[in-house]
Amino acid sequence: MLQLATSTPIVALERDGALYDVAELDRHFGTKLADIRGVSDFHTRVVALRCAGLHALDDRLLSGDRPASAHLPPATIVWLPPCATDRAAYIQLGPYAHGAERPWYRFGNSRALLGHAAEIPFPPLEDEPDYELNLAVVLGEDLRRATPEEVERAIAGYTVLNDWTARSLEARSLERGLPPSEAKDFATQLGPVLVTPDELGSVEALRTQVRVDAVARSCSRVGEWTFSLAESVAYISNHVELRAGDVIGAGRVLGGSAAQRVPYGASVELMIERIGRMTGKPVCGPALLPWRRR
Repeated sequence: MLQLATSTPIVALERDGALYDVAELDRHFGTKLADIRGVSDFHTRVVALRCAGLHALDDRLLSGDRPASAHLPPATIVWLPPCATDRAAYIQLGPYAHGAERPWYRFGNSRALLGHAAEIPFPPLEDEPDYELNLAVVLGEDLRRATPEEVERAIAGYTVLNDWTARSLEARSLERGLPPSEAKDFATQLGPVLVTPDELGSVEALRTQVRVDAVARSCSRVGEWTFSLAESVAYISNHVELRAGDVIGAGRVLGGSAAQRVPYGASVELMIERIGRMTGKPVCGPALLPWRRR
């Protein structure tokens, strides 16, 4: 997240709905990491150091030792996606046809990853903004030609992902036999919380819900994929060298319907049990500037 007072990205811990600055917790509790330069950087602390010391800090919070100096009031921060967008690759798994022989995936735009509570600028003239609720993982280790077991050990954490989609633009692209890149790559939301695997158990049984302007649209469970998430990532690693910090969207859990498109300005809230909730608001983006020579 971004601390508004200093415009500095920071790592925080969430406990019982309250947020605590990890760097300040380190200082307050006198941990060995407190004086290491750069240790508060997300990629360093969460990815490279595999959340070093964070479980111990969370145990202190859980015990009731919650220093006021580390508390972060919501009005003092802006949410960032739980990844390093300048270093991460973003790969999105797709839906599978019945009887599919292998996973399907596409590369997304990691530079367009946005955080919780963001406004989502859709392409101009798009009249069918829509959401797609996903579970996502952030990798904590490099993977190349990995087994499913190696993938499971490499997962740093799980989070919520909204694969926002411009449906009209998607339909026009597919009609022309083109990939729907322009309908997806303008913005994707991630976060706000990254939950480590030891906190979750089996993710397939987790309940999900979507609310639009506080009205429930749909409920489901993450469910079973044609291939497990670990199998799908293992398959990708045969073709692509995956790096620690990369984001993998596990495929759509819930999406909108043609009869229930999301109006511009609506608050869309996606929830996955034990992982968290994320809100976003679709808005109409600016008109294209002239791009052809005259």
